Order: sequence, then C-alpha cells, then structure tokens
Amino acid sequence: MKPLDGIKVLDFTTLLPGPLATLMLCDAGAEVIKIEKLGGEELRNAEPKIANESVLFAMLNRGKKSIEVDLKKLKYLKKIKNLIKECDVLVEQFRPGVMEKLGLGWKQVHKLNKKIVYCSITGYGQSGVKKNKAGHDLNYLAESGLLKLSKTKQNSLVLPITQIADIAGGSYPAFINILLALFNAKIKNKGSFLDISMYENLIPLAWLGLSNLNAGKYDENQPLHLNGKIARYNIYETKDKKFIALGALEDKFWIKFCEIIKAPEEITLEKFSQPILINKVQSIFKKHNEKFWKKKFDNENNVCCTTIKSLKEFMQDKHIKDKKLFSNDIVINNKKLFAIPTVLDRNLVKIKKNSKAPKLGQNNNLIRKL
Repeated sequence: MKPLDGIKVLDFTTLLPGPLATLMLCDAGAEVIKIEKLGGEELRNAEPKIANESVLFAMLNRGKKSIEVDLKKLKYLKKIKNLIKECDVLVEQFRPGVMEKLGLGWKQVHKLNKKIVYCSITGYGQSGVKKNKAGHDLNYLAESGLLKLSKTKQNSLVLPITQIADIAGGSYPAFINILLALFNAKIKNKGSFLDISMYENLIPLAWLGLSNLNAGKYDENQPLHLNGKIARYNIYETKDKKFIALGALEDKFWIKFCEIIKAPEEITLEKFSQPILINKVQSIFKKHNEKFWKKKFDNENNVCCTTIKSLKEFMQDKHIKDKKLFSNDIVINNKKLFAIPTVLDRNLVKIKKNSKAPKLGQNNNLIRKL
C-alpha cells in the first residue's frame, strides 16, 4: 500500500510544473486523471519522439490517466463537475480567471466538494499587479534577480542549465502544499485553496544574494561567495580543457585539497587576495590533464573535489548503477526507456517496474456515465 492510495487527483496542467507535481502524487499512490483539451496538451507534440509519441510527455505523465474533453461544451463541463465531487485534489495551471470563466474556479468547485484541495500554479500568483502577465521559466528567473547572478568570467549572462522556476518554484512547492492540505482536510474535514507562484517561490533560492543585500554588502558587479568569488568554491580548467569542481569550504577539506595538489604553503594559508589565489590554483590544475586529476580525487572522500561529468558519464557512474536508480522503465511502442525517478524516498514509495503515459482520451469512459 502506498501513502496516497485512494486519493483521486484531477490534473488540468500542461508542460512541466504541474505535470511533475502530479507525477510525484502518482508515484505516491494517487490516481491522477489528466483533463486534456481536444488534440491534447502541447507537450504531446514535443521532440524527441519515438513512434510519434513524445518522450518528454511520457517521462512526466507515466502512470496517469487521460480524458480528452471540450470544457466549453456544457454537457462535458457537467460531467467534469460530477467527477470533481469524487476527487480529493484539483491542480490547474492557467492564468488567474481562466478556470472561473470555465465554471471551475475555486469558489465554484468548493461548492461541489467542500473537502477538495484546489491548487493553482501560476507565474505571478493570484493577486498583485503582475498576476495576468504571461511568462515562462526564464522570465521568472530574469525578474527575480537570480538570472543576473549567473555570469561567465567575461560578465555575460548564461542560460540556466534547467527549468529552475518551473521545478523549484512550481512543482516542488505545489507537491509539498498539496500534501499539507490533504493532511489538513483529513484533520479538519475542510478543503484548501493553494496559490503557488513560481516567481515568488524563487525568493529562497536567492538567499545568498539577499543576505548580502540585507547586510549592505551586495555589489551586482562582483561575484558572490558561492558564485566564483573564492578559490575554495570554484571551477578550474585542466590542461586538456576539461573541468574540475572544487567545493572545499571547510578548513579540513581545503587543507587536504592543497596537500593533494601539492600547493605551496602560501596557497594553503591563503596569503593572497581571492582573485590571485584563484589564478594560482588554476595554474596548478593547468599542469595536468583531467585523467591525472581524476585519479587524485576519485577515491578521496574528504576533499570535496570532483571532475565534471557529462550526462552519459553520469549514467555510467558506479554509485548510480549499484543503487539501481534507473531500474524502472517507460514503455513507448513496445520499446523500454528508463524512467526518471522522482524525489520520493524509494523505501516509502515503489513505482511500477514498467509504466506508460496515457494515450489521449484513453480514459474517457470515466465520464461517460456521469
């Protein structure tokens, strides 16, 4: 038995933030029913594809059900409203006011089901001057100040390596708050409205810059403590133009690191300014290829220094293989692909060995009799 067995979720979301949140609910045992527009949600058409099925869609929607419906037609809207009466959670990702126009806003749904947890994921939240402003992950990062912290040594900005606002600002807060609201519904026998703003939820991620700002020591033209300012926490290039990540913040790790690279005493004792110290450490790394440094650091547990791997190298990592983190599969056209594990503890939640994303409208039978 899984923690959320018996919980039924209606998922009106698309793309990444909502679908990842409901995937975690699904992994925890909830029955997740995607409510899709005619033709299906946009991610179904995204590349890469296998047998005309999107791998991105399959990754985020494995194990769910799908209802394809035109909510603008009254007879279908009534069926969805009847389904809502049986549900515990509703998750939507439209801009404020859209669900109300459909007749499925919080107040309208709450009248149908007093215990329902209603989660709205938006860019800027349900209130405020920006609430109706369109945006995507990059826009929220840009406006939050976080994107400006992502700079090269030449001071130009860098596109983020993943969708930080969508996942850290949308998916995870939604999942956490849905669980809290379900607990609240069980204890107090009443539902909740959850206002998840991806833009506002980026605030904790800016803790380093905001702390400096709070102390009156923030300079946007200078790197932060953990963004390239110090030698102990930095990225260094090897002789063969590969890279090493150093995170030796504590003295014991820094001393061990300096011992391994045979750094002069003045480097170990940090007798130089940080820019000079960074250059001196870099000059040591430039003397040898990545393979040389890999041998030095791979079997050392007390130094916080690692080579920078590619995704292919990561998938071959002995730690990952031994723990069988990618042991579950998604099946597309009889072909097995590895399923991306969610953050749920595997001792608490065991996902199906083989799972599939639903075909569009595969579960329309769920509303035919309603």
